[in-house]
Amino acid sequence: MAILAKGLVETSIQRTVSSLGDRSRYIGMSDIGRALECPRAAVGNKLFGNSTELQANPDGLSSMLSKQLRLQRGHWFEAGVSQVFQNQGLPVIEQLEIQITHNQVPIKAHLDFTFVSAVGQPTVRILELKSCENIPSTLYSSYETQVYGQVGLLRALWNQPAFGVHGEPGRAECSGRTFPEICLEKLGIEMPTDASLVDIEAWVLCLSMSEAKAFGPYLPDKSMLSLCLQTAVDLWTLTDDVRSNGGDIFDLPTAKGFHALCPWCEFNADCPKFEGVDQPQWRPDLEKLATLKGELDRLDVEISEIEDGLKTAYRLSDASGNWINADNQRFRVSSQSGRHTLNREQLRWELAAGMGEEKAEALLARCESEGKPFERLMVSKINMKKVG
Repeated sequence: MAILAKGLVETSIQRTVSSLGDRSRYIGMSDIGRALECPRAAVGNKLFGNSTELQANPDGLSSMLSKQLRLQRGHWFEAGVSQVFQNQGLPVIEQLEIQITHNQVPIKAHLDFTFVSAVGQPTVRILELKSCENIPSTLYSSYETQVYGQVGLLRALWNQPAFGVHGEPGRAECSGRTFPEICLEKLGIEMPTDASLVDIEAWVLCLSMSEAKAFGPYLPDKSMLSLCLQTAVDLWTLTDDVRSNGGDIFDLPTAKGFHALCPWCEFNADCPKFEGVDQPQWRPDLEKLATLKGELDRLDVEISEIEDGLKTAYRLSDASGNWINADNQRFRVSSQSGRHTLNREQLRWELAAGMGEEKAEALLARCESEGKPFERLMVSKINMKKVG
């Protein structure tokens, strides 16, 4: 297990260097997305990276394996999806890199997949892959910021020598060509030198172990690109300031309110957002709670598998809607009506169209009610402190 954990860490470092280069020397699109959510975590990541020392105790080993498997699943998904696109013979450029210096700050965007077509109206589609434990109902703002930066830079720098493909053999530098030059060189496709003649969109494909969902389209937007560039400058300045002060990130702004990624943050051990009192006597109860929740998740999966198996068995049987008896148990499968849901945004739009927006909002407000306050237990893992 220790060899596996160590190998995963080393592989992750090697893959990052080969695909993204030295990330401490530039601001990437994912850095910008993270900085908009939590400047403290973004600066910590730029200064200290993700290379946590492998710990000798079993708890540390288990935590390291769990983290690395989550992180590297995205790379494995990307390799598999890349093979799918290659087998389909699609005109796609992998790991397109866009490089710019804005207000003396080096900025790079790495695009997972860039599809190009000159048939009819010339089109470009950017596809960013994201690995998720569970597919979100709405896309995280950090992901949206990342693709807005990608599609904005592609549109703004279209005919400037800011493009390249990372990891090309025989090339020390990735950039130096325009996007039309890249398309002609890599795909044999001639694209216009004027980006305004091209239909450009970006999409995000979220993948879990059992589901997939696409989010988009995201179009070039000057205001979003300006926000990304300014955030890059702010992050670069904060990182330089913290580095010159000895690497103390304690006083930097943190994520506001509840954030789903806070428990996974490498810098949450001394985060001021979680400032509190020490009462170590509650550790056994919290550990038991975590164990029971893990068992509940496992049971949910097992129950679902058995139910699916019985449903399949019933469909393959000749029961014809009757019960199947099994000693002192019986089962059958019947069709149920779907749940009725109310699309509040659609209702608002319909009401506003008929009676005006102000009256529609007033009507919705009169029909809404608020439930009683309730207590919620929030449990968050304290990660090991990072050392600069």
